[in-house]
Amino acid sequence: MAAANLAAVTATGRRTGWRAYNVASGQPASIGEMAAELARAAGGPTPVVTGEFRLGDVRHVVASPARAQDELGFRAAVRLADGVRQFAHAPLRG
Repeated sequence: MAAANLAAVTATGRRTGWRAYNVASGQPASIGEMAAELARAAGGPTPVVTGEFRLGDVRHVVASPARAQDELGFRAAVRLADGVRQFAHAPLRG
């Protein structure tokens, strides 16, 4: 995340105003995969997958990194498992 912020504040070009950028790899990951990585990182039990979905449940998360790459020259370099592990062990802010 710090690398993306640095890329945003040091980017040059014709950008004006505020822009939103996805800090992502563009590789799909299911919510189950993300939950399993978080449980592994935190030393918890593997999540139970029932296969039952509720209306409004998010099944997959994919964000396009194209704008960040095109406008900032930023490309994500942290694998999902590594990023989730860093998140799981980051100090809580109150």
